[in-house]
Amino acid sequence: MSGEGFDVRIYCIRPDGSLESLMGADVGYFHGAVPNVGDTFAKWGLNDVYTFFSVQRRYFINSASSDHGWCVVVREIDSAPQMEAIVKEWGEETEFWRDVAQQEKEERDSALRDQLIALTQKKRKKPAVSETGTVKKTPKRRKPVKRKTT
Repeated sequence: MSGEGFDVRIYCIRPDGSLESLMGADVGYFHGAVPNVGDTFAKWGLNDVYTFFSVQRRYFINSASSDHGWCVVVREIDSAPQMEAIVKEWGEETEFWRDVAQQEKEERDSALRDQLIALTQKKRKKPAVSETGTVKKTPKRRKPVKRKTT
């Protein structure tokens, strides 16, 4: 990991040759794979509009100040129907799996709640059942009558 800032910094090269910083992130943000030349980078923007970039170059910078990491240079590219379809499908699938995970969580929580209730409720005695299937009535015990002795 770098001493300062981020492990990966992405810069967009503009038509006039200037660089614009798009983002900085740790390698873990990219799941350990630094974007490589030829990769397409889709960056989400406002109103679910994506901007697409093509990775032009990448450099590993090992500076004198121990601030080392990857510099990824991208160029903005025009959107194509396939790109739009890919990000749309990605979003829909992500939403689907989030819903599945939420439903599974709710089901687990409900089952755990039921188990907790079952474990914490007082257990009631079950009535005895005769061979005929009827509930046996146990006679009530009478309290002994205190007799006066004179």
